[in-house]
Amino acid sequence: MIAYLEGRVLLSGKGMLVIKTDSGVGYKVHVSQLLLSKYGPSDDIALHTHTHVRDDELTLYGFAVQEEKDWFEMLIKTTGVGPKLGLAILSALPVSQLTDAVLKENMAAFSRVSGIGRKTAAKLCLDLRDHLNNGHLSVSAESRSVNPVNSGIPVDEDRELASALKNMGYQEREIRQVLHQTGDREDSFEVRLKKALSLLAPLR
Repeated sequence: MIAYLEGRVLLSGKGMLVIKTDSGVGYKVHVSQLLLSKYGPSDDIALHTHTHVRDDELTLYGFAVQEEKDWFEMLIKTTGVGPKLGLAILSALPVSQLTDAVLKENMAAFSRVSGIGRKTAAKLCLDLRDHLNNGHLSVSAESRSVNPVNSGIPVDEDRELASALKNMGYQEREIRQVLHQTGDREDSFEVRLKKALSLLAPLR
């Protein structure tokens, strides 16, 4: 597995760079549009790489920093998200914006990525938030202070609604995903339950 490459850009093309190492070998590496815009032929470059193996094909994906590679590898673990779509997400949403979208559960932010519908966006927010909660992905201190990651169900007014949803078979992580979107706590229980069920439907 190739995890790191250092060399000089030999060629640049649509979504990829060819990097020639000191050993004289040239590697084709798929990169984000942001990275592609920063480097051209003859530029020195160092990349953290993900090696994707499928059947008899070996493809390299390159990232300027380890954090970006970590997010990419978590993205492609989500059902329906392959390496090409994962790279497209990072092209549209740099890590700071992606982190913010996940912490705020902003599914609309993913709409700027071609190929991502509401259902996939909802699953991405859910899965990536779990990875953040479990410490599999890093969050800067600034992001965490502005958008704290919740580790449990809110109490008081939300407890009855959360309990009802749990009794209906929904998982705690799903409930956390939608609970704050169910309207004001002054709304009736029936109104908030109906709203919660409509938000949970795309996740199933």
